[in-house]
Amino acid sequence: MPKIKINQFDRELEAKSGENILEVLQREGIDINAYCGGFGYCGKCLIKILKGNAAQPTAQEIKHLKEKISQGFRLACQAQIIEDIEIDIQDSITHKVEVLAESGEAFLEELPVQKINIHVEKPSLNQSLSLEEIVEKQLPTSRFVRNWTIQALQELSRIENQDEKRFEIGFDEKKIYWLSSNVKKVSFLGIAFDIGTTTLACELLDLETGSTLYRAGALNRQASFGADVLSRLRAIQDNQGALSNLQELLLSSMNDLIQEACQKTGNDPNRILSVTVAGNTIMEHIFLGISPISIGTAPFTPVFCRSYQTNAQRLHLVVHPEAQVYIFPSVAGYVGGDIVAGIGAHDLENNNSTLLYVDIGTNGEIVLSDQGRIYCCGTAAGPAFEGAQIKHGTRATLGAIHQVEIENADLKIYTIGDVAPRGVCGTGLIDILACLIKGGSISSNGRLQKDDHLLSSRIQEEGKSHYFVLSHEPQIIVTQEDISQLQLAKAALQAGRKVLLHQANRAESDINQVILAGAFGSFINPESAMTVGIIPRVETVLSVGNASLFGAKKALLSKGFREKVEKLAKKAQYIELSARSDFQEYFYEALIFEKN
Repeated sequence: MPKIKINQFDRELEAKSGENILEVLQREGIDINAYCGGFGYCGKCLIKILKGNAAQPTAQEIKHLKEKISQGFRLACQAQIIEDIEIDIQDSITHKVEVLAESGEAFLEELPVQKINIHVEKPSLNQSLSLEEIVEKQLPTSRFVRNWTIQALQELSRIENQDEKRFEIGFDEKKIYWLSSNVKKVSFLGIAFDIGTTTLACELLDLETGSTLYRAGALNRQASFGADVLSRLRAIQDNQGALSNLQELLLSSMNDLIQEACQKTGNDPNRILSVTVAGNTIMEHIFLGISPISIGTAPFTPVFCRSYQTNAQRLHLVVHPEAQVYIFPSVAGYVGGDIVAGIGAHDLENNNSTLLYVDIGTNGEIVLSDQGRIYCCGTAAGPAFEGAQIKHGTRATLGAIHQVEIENADLKIYTIGDVAPRGVCGTGLIDILACLIKGGSISSNGRLQKDDHLLSSRIQEEGKSHYFVLSHEPQIIVTQEDISQLQLAKAALQAGRKVLLHQANRAESDINQVILAGAFGSFINPESAMTVGIIPRVETVLSVGNASLFGAKKALLSKGFREKVEKLAKKAQYIELSARSDFQEYFYEALIFEKN
């Protein structure tokens, strides 16, 4: 079998018959950019063959690479291996992603999973009681009949020949999860997760005080299968083993964060006794190992929408085996538990004004809260804003242009880490569009125009098309096709918003406040977003950080909050945009860039 030697690593990988380079790298856990999931659409998985040859270039490679093919450059997802080769992956290797793990302040209420110490004495001969009955009588809510885990019963049996023994016990209204005869002062921990399509974020909490001990984020290793949820659906549909592979990648990413949090704080992962998980509907299905294929085609039906509880052992999470794992309820196939967690955490249903909640990630979800009535929808807006389908687009990594502004009649760019630019991420793309609109360098239909405008000197021609030079050295450009992709994404968000307003019999002027959630919402320039049309022009725009993680944290600390989000998920009115004839009308109207 042919072998691949990677210039950046001192290792050789063995390729199976018919595999392309990307498939080998994915199998070996080497992450490179593959926003389209290996279909050749994005052109991001750029590698250079230093020695040896691959099969003939495909049409996708010729389209993206042109003359670079003669220099040895190929797309990893297209280059089929036919002999031993040596490659360089520096142009596409995945760099550390900026992950938003900041959330709001949550307060300790009635814990969903509680812990107390008890004293068990064996009954006298004239008492007909089991040890489990003696334990249950000491619990604060003893009127409930509870199931016991086998682990808890096994631990209870350790009383053996002793007449009495002290135990630590963990329980809720329905179940006794664990017993431990080690009753010395030890930590009682919980961990909250936001499982995003691209990134993961978590917070480790002390459940006795409610305080956050550690927060962290990381790239979701599933990103090697593509930038959006549709790429995950395609992978599962095309490959029988993809579902278990995707679940394993997600769980390994989560377990790494768990171990990092415990190592940094000096805690034992086995003392994590409660876990909460919020994610979009497809991610929550994959997390549980349940196929989300039914969400991929009309009528976009999930297998489950209600909240779900299981134990950590079934999912191979590296916490206490009997730790309770709580998964948030969803509203529909494209409005998931992450949105329910976010709008619940910010109490949108108890607000007497008209609010617009927007979460722009690899998917775009919009929620309109009108006097407490909740309307929501999901739009296919995210991949372009994440840098996918953009010639020099990238995620929010070191060297990404994340902010652009006009200063002294010229353009000024800012990169993450203040280093040389290597691409442009979503927030930078929105700023560029806003600058082009304000500078008069883009027409209302989105075409670059090289007239006597403020930024015209940066507009160049290539054949019949124009492109905008964002950086000269190295050259980073925004093409006319890039602008078209962003135009489609912003139009989807704008049209979705219009449909929700129509459903509520409201106008944009009725919106009192826009709430921006998620990493994109936290770093986007609100003025740029209003100029482009991603959000309406309002007086108050509030960025709330990782609202999904905030909700997941609250669910660790409050039984009442869990009950609240259960009701909220059922109460929310989901609008399926593909079933609305007015969506297309609004969409075509929204393709126009309006001068503010």
